[in-house]
Amino acid sequence: MTQEPLKLVLKCIDYEEYGNLYALNQEIPEEEMEKVKPYFKKYAPTDFKDIMNIEGNPYGWMCQKENIPQIEEILNITETLEKQEQKREEQQKILNQQRKEKDKAMDKIEEIYTGAPRPSKFLKKLLKKADIVYDPGDSYYTDHEYGEGQLFIIDKNYIWYIINNGRSDDDYTLNNIKTEGPGAVGFRVAYNEELHELIKIVSNENQYKGK
Repeated sequence: MTQEPLKLVLKCIDYEEYGNLYALNQEIPEEEMEKVKPYFKKYAPTDFKDIMNIEGNPYGWMCQKENIPQIEEILNITETLEKQEQKREEQQKILNQQRKEKDKAMDKIEEIYTGAPRPSKFLKKLLKKADIVYDPGDSYYTDHEYGEGQLFIIDKNYIWYIINNGRSDDDYTLNNIKTEGPGAVGFRVAYNEELHELIKIVSNENQYKGK
């Protein structure tokens, strides 16, 4: 197993006095630690003005952000805090873009299903007949017992959009899909590749793990 590169990571946040406090992500030889100890302090809960106003682990050797450049230079750290922050920003941009694409795709899906037929069916039979079933975020697999979750059930003829409707405050009279619980609302449209691709986007192609 490849060891993670040496770097400084956020360990504790003190909202009263010190701000962000950083620690090395792994132990280093004592002779190396001696070189950077002047920039660190070995903290304990008693070092904080208000222990109730901190996040993280208040124990151990930590440094403040202003000391990080010196520590990184002395220890020849290549995975600098600046690089880490740049990577996080880039990753957040990617996630934000993905979210926009998902929202746009979901808007199109909802438009397609507006006014779609809602035949009465048994969910078990639909699942058995399906070629593939998508479960966005495992929402149906993890939350169906609580009356929540959504599924997209695809076979060669139809694509079903199933919305679980079994919470205590839901209106069960809307349900046309019989489940092991109070039921679900199901919309059916003819299969088409464009809709299938939109569903892949909103679900990250995550398939249903249930039976």
